[in-house]
Amino acid sequence: EKNNKMKIETIEQDSYYHIYNRGINGATLFKNDENKLYFSKLVEKHLNGKVAILAYCLMGNHFHFVIKVLKDGKEVSKAFSNLFNAYAKAFNKQEGRTGTLFERPFKRKLIADEDYLRNAIIYTHTNPEHHKISDEFRSFEFSSYRAFLSKNNKPVITIAVDEVVSLFDDLENMDFVHGDSLGKQETSLNLSGFENLTGLAHPENLTGLTNPENPTGLAHPENLTSISKVENINIDTQLKNKTMKDTFFAYIQELQDAITSKLEELDGKATFKEDIWERPEGGGGRTRVIENGNVFEKGGVNISGVHGELPKSMQSYFGVEDADFFACGLSLVLHPKNPMVPTVHANWRYFEMYNKKGEIVDQWFGGGQDLTPYYLFDEDAIHFHKTCKEACDKHHPEFYKKYKERCDEYFWNTHRNEARGIGGLFFDYCKANNEMKMTNWYNFVTEVGNSFLNSYVPIVEKRKNLAYSKAQRDWQEIRRGRYVEFNLVHDKGTLFGLNTNGRIESILMSLPPHVQWHYNHKPDEDSEEGRLLKVLEKPKAWL
Repeated sequence: EKNNKMKIETIEQDSYYHIYNRGINGATLFKNDENKLYFSKLVEKHLNGKVAILAYCLMGNHFHFVIKVLKDGKEVSKAFSNLFNAYAKAFNKQEGRTGTLFERPFKRKLIADEDYLRNAIIYTHTNPEHHKISDEFRSFEFSSYRAFLSKNNKPVITIAVDEVVSLFDDLENMDFVHGDSLGKQETSLNLSGFENLTGLAHPENLTGLTNPENPTGLAHPENLTSISKVENINIDTQLKNKTMKDTFFAYIQELQDAITSKLEELDGKATFKEDIWERPEGGGGRTRVIENGNVFEKGGVNISGVHGELPKSMQSYFGVEDADFFACGLSLVLHPKNPMVPTVHANWRYFEMYNKKGEIVDQWFGGGQDLTPYYLFDEDAIHFHKTCKEACDKHHPEFYKKYKERCDEYFWNTHRNEARGIGGLFFDYCKANNEMKMTNWYNFVTEVGNSFLNSYVPIVEKRKNLAYSKAQRDWQEIRRGRYVEFNLVHDKGTLFGLNTNGRIESILMSLPPHVQWHYNHKPDEDSEEGRLLKVLEKPKAWL
């Protein structure tokens, strides 16, 4: 069976889960006890009444919770996201850092039987001693086990004491089994499936636990969010144990976290709403939309990984029969409120096609990024293209020229005989050849992806507070109409999504909330609006 499905566990009411996570790339979450106490207060604020907590443990760079879900699963998932976002903002302010703090999505494992539930509780309580953080797990302050020692040792987070004790018959037996799990008795404990979140080696009696790693082998987006350059390491080494699709899908998950964190910081008001969805034919995605902010009127940063039988319409498009496929990518569109700030679009994607034996018969990368201004600032266009060129030049001296020209050709509204914007990069069907292996293409595409924040954020920061008139706002909405026309008439991504039964809300998230169509609207040729149209009549060499 092909390992194509990349499922994020859905949280459902009345079910039990092991919730666990760590700082991104194993980074520290709690610098001191005050941080743990603050996190505990946020747990009470966001989770109280929504889940029953059976066990918890807060370590330096990770945590564990064993919970029973009391409310609607989507409400609980949102509560956890709010908890992590609230803590991350406070921690970032304390440390003078920016960007993602927790790995996303937060890890969750459904607990399907009582034995596994007991084991999860034991593992959570004994975690400090497993990792040699404490000589005695019973006395570790930021663990729920203290609640069972005496009434004077209340935990910092409320837990369901009676329900936990009942799982072990009585308190004496519970304490015996916990001690037994540490190898102090002859009985063994089945903890298969749990991850070592510290990155430290486990004691010998826990060798069945796995050690997670950065699945891409790339610098983590903690660095990306400061708009710094990210250097790829040798991906050939990484791919010895991972497929290209797994590696790229992990990369776009990290990139989504980095971009949304920076954009939230840039906006200062609105935050991204997350929607995790599944495609009935196979796969799914994670949609994040921001609306009605200080800076962004509407925007989406979406990832998806879909697979299954290639629909007949797409088989005809690709000239194949009876093919299966896998496709994953990140797609973003941002529509700022201020007409002096340009709209931006970007996506980076990977595609595989299989025969009926499950063998890869074709694979390629694609993507790009482009800018759509409403009022033209030459220095902004130059900055955007310069950043694109710098990313390209690291991989081939001809890439910028080639993919800039393709972008100008692709984002062309033929029915209007004008460009959608001032371009950028567009590349597709990037396949292995004598000059570029698939790993080389991976390094190129991720280089471009990593450059996105550098290309766009400085422009937003420079223009977001400029004054504008209602007439200028009207012009922005008229030009947005041309943007909508291109996406609905010409865009291949929209076509692919519609023809593969993609999620319509995610496919059409690129459409702006306020648009105007005026009959035969023509601005004064000598105006700033007229100057923009003049530039859009013929692609310009900005560098």
